[in-house]
Amino acid sequence: MTRYIWFALFTLAAFLKLAAVSHYLLENISKGALLVSLSFSLLIFSLMLLMKKYHLWYGAIVSLGLSFYCWSSYLYMDYFHTPFSSYVALQTSNLSGMSESIFSQMAGWHIVFFTDLVLFSGWMVYLKWAGSHAPAALTRSVKLFAVVLAAAVLFLSLKPISMQMNGKGHLLLKKYTSDSHLSNYGVIGHQAIDWMEFLTSQQVLELSAEEKEEINALLDNEDRVTPREDPLLMPGIFEDRNLIMIQFESLQQFVIGEKVNGQEITPNLNRLVENGLSFENYYPQTAEGNSSDAELLTFNSLYPLKEGSTFFRYPAVDYPSLAKDFKDSGYSTAAFHGDEGTFWNRDAVFPFMGFDRYYDISNYRDTKKHALGMGLSDEAFFEQTAEHLMKLQQPYLSSLITLTSHTPFLLPEEEKLIDTGDVKHTALGNYFESIHYTDHYLGRFLDRLNSSGQLDETVVVIYGDHNGVFKESKSEVEEWIASDISEDQWRTEYSSVPFIVASPSLKNPLKVKDIAGQIDAAPTLRDWFGLPEHPTALGHNINRYRNEDVFLLRGDYGERIVIQPDGQVTEYEPDHLNILDVSEQLIKSNFNHSSD
Repeated sequence: MTRYIWFALFTLAAFLKLAAVSHYLLENISKGALLVSLSFSLLIFSLMLLMKKYHLWYGAIVSLGLSFYCWSSYLYMDYFHTPFSSYVALQTSNLSGMSESIFSQMAGWHIVFFTDLVLFSGWMVYLKWAGSHAPAALTRSVKLFAVVLAAAVLFLSLKPISMQMNGKGHLLLKKYTSDSHLSNYGVIGHQAIDWMEFLTSQQVLELSAEEKEEINALLDNEDRVTPREDPLLMPGIFEDRNLIMIQFESLQQFVIGEKVNGQEITPNLNRLVENGLSFENYYPQTAEGNSSDAELLTFNSLYPLKEGSTFFRYPAVDYPSLAKDFKDSGYSTAAFHGDEGTFWNRDAVFPFMGFDRYYDISNYRDTKKHALGMGLSDEAFFEQTAEHLMKLQQPYLSSLITLTSHTPFLLPEEEKLIDTGDVKHTALGNYFESIHYTDHYLGRFLDRLNSSGQLDETVVVIYGDHNGVFKESKSEVEEWIASDISEDQWRTEYSSVPFIVASPSLKNPLKVKDIAGQIDAAPTLRDWFGLPEHPTALGHNINRYRNEDVFLLRGDYGERIVIQPDGQVTEYEPDHLNILDVSEQLIKSNFNHSSD
């Protein structure tokens, strides 16, 4: 096979892989995406034409790297439903814990990403079998290289030239959604622009006086809420009580109160709901920071950045955290998680959020013996965290982050505590088993605190961080409930997460159907614990107000949609985008706007 044929094969394979990955998230791939993919493929393999020797090995090595890039990009998009961002490169400390989830996305057909290398290997084996020697050194094809280079540059410039001629030059790098650059320039174009923006972006944003004024006007605006005639609970009802915040991994509202194969999926959560306050239409608003975004929203009442993990990009921000407010009121503060401290950069961020101490997996015993899934089993986590809590100075605020009910929801047979019957060994059945497992040991944890007498002076808040069951499993859910689920119904009834409040002060169950989001947690908890409002909170005190709408971010398994109080699903309005922009300004400026 001549060098020219191999050049053509490697170039064609690269173009097809890049085009396929670029097309994955899009309904229709654009000409710009195809042209950029073709141009890059020509450019990167054109060097084969200048090589006298080793051109085949160059092509094979470059193709191998490109295959891994396309494959990993596909896996990322398949898992997160958004293009890979350069900011994710800052999150390499998460890879050790995410390996099982990533591997679960792999499939046999992914070998197609390496088809050209399979062909190359076969050709090399054939040459060796046939006794042929490696090709002799060739002369450089400088003229052909120049032609290919010119063609690549021409293809690359066609879209910019076309937009300039049509008076749209100012929109060349305009980004409206996370898919914008992918749609216009393909996966390689998206990556190049993304890295350029990352390297040139201003890390600390300086706000003008006018921008600060606009931000303060938005923070003072109460147009998006309606006052209640009476608060849900008496303001200050929990003053001076301990607060235990439990972030329950992948917990969704639709499992609360439900049974599978005649058994309660969440018996302990059901007991709390029947003896406390719960929100039935409470929505996750996370983005690319996944579970860490849930903590950002819940404790700081800020929306996550549109790209990358906020905890990685801006770890040292002076966060207006709930933990700081409790600390200022004389509380001790601590966070607990059965994973590595570096996961989602929590060990760097939590001190800036006001936590006196962060207990990670290094602070737990027998971690190898109790390893399950991504880290420490929730059984061991709850058991040993109870011991830590009893040693804290009271009153205290503690944040507990569970782990075992994380995707891919694969428990060993001996750890399965529920028989899911007909849905066993399905994605939905695995999810039920994982949720039930954590619920079971949550119950033991609460019983232990109760027997010690500590629960009498404690408020327990349990909330889901994000969804665990996605549209891919919608047919399984429909079969389980024996009913069809509309698109809007899936978004409103099957995308919500629980927000449950349990305390001896609550004598009668209160199930709230008003819409709310994770952004509303901190202002509401401040009211219940008698703490002053925070001026930079973007959420609302849902103890005293009703939301006019709740909007979800595109990122962590969510959709960029708005949910209305009547259950209607609508699209973003300019006001919603403005709120997200203000949230980014608050984070990136390190709240310097409040100093004037």
